Amino acid sequence: MTAARQLPLNGLQDAVYRYLLTVPRATTEEVVAATAMAPPEVAECLAAMVDRGLVAPDRGPDDWPQPRPGAPERWRAVPPAAALGGSLAGLRAGLARAEQEMAELTALFQAAVPARGAELVEVVSGREAQGRRVAELEEHARNAIDVFQSGFNTVTSVEAAITEEDRTGGHRYRVVVDAAFLKESAAVRALDERVSAGHRVRVVDHPLLKLAIADGELAMVQVDPMVSLVLRGPLVRIATELFDSTWRRSRPYLREGDGLSRDDRQLLQLMMSGLTDAAMASQLGSSPRTVQRRLRALMDTAEVGTRMQLGWYALRNDWV
Repeated sequence: MTAARQLPLNGLQDAVYRYLLTVPRATTEEVVAATAMAPPEVAECLAAMVDRGLVAPDRGPDDWPQPRPGAPERWRAVPPAAALGGSLAGLRAGLARAEQEMAELTALFQAAVPARGAELVEVVSGREAQGRRVAELEEHARNAIDVFQSGFNTVTSVEAAITEEDRTGGHRYRVVVDAAFLKESAAVRALDERVSAGHRVRVVDHPLLKLAIADGELAMVQVDPMVSLVLRGPLVRIATELFDSTWRRSRPYLREGDGLSRDDRQLLQLMMSGLTDAAMASQLGSSPRTVQRRLRALMDTAEVGTRMQLGWYALRNDWV
């Protein structure tokens, strides 16, 4: 998960704060222009950020104790270390407490039922063994399979997964992918085939674990390229809660609706996941110049001047 998602910044505040970090100071009107938000939204957002210590009024010597009449109000970002350091320290402390509590609970569990450890967790080592175990999980699922897909696929490449014989057996698939997956070779083609097969696909901006859950009863999570863990019992419930929480916070890969073509929605997803023009062109089988031309046309349609503004417009108008 990215720092912006972990620290106390909602989507609008994240955009405003990132913009203010790039300039020495900015007026309210300049913030409106940079973020493509409505003036009332910007005013409310800036007020909330001042209360949180993220933003401060930027006044010259002639503006004290009050701004000069008619002078535009200017804002500057409080440095991240000062603005977010306390929140980060709190997150670290909370994580340390959670890890300590987990260690204590694990020790209690192991002491009470030492024989059950092997029943709850199975260690799978090696790429071939992991590949076989994933295949078995899919083959033996009865109803539903939930999957996190990320990049650096060393067990089964994206290209190989496309050409493999379908093992789904008509199961309901929910798939969440991250930006690292979208940068993989042939990722877009793989997702198109999933969508064509009736799989529901969504996208997140933060990194994902590699995770697969079958019927809410068996889960497999990769802890490093050479080792995965097969989970059973109550551990599967934890994995399922993680998946469901991520699913709720994700966005559709190709949202249905009027006014925008499927290809344009696909391009916007890649842009919003941070791919370069060259990487987007490679995924879509076009050229960087074509990507730039298509994005420029979308910006003209949205009547915005930057790609950041285009991303905000796309989110707020159900383009993605």
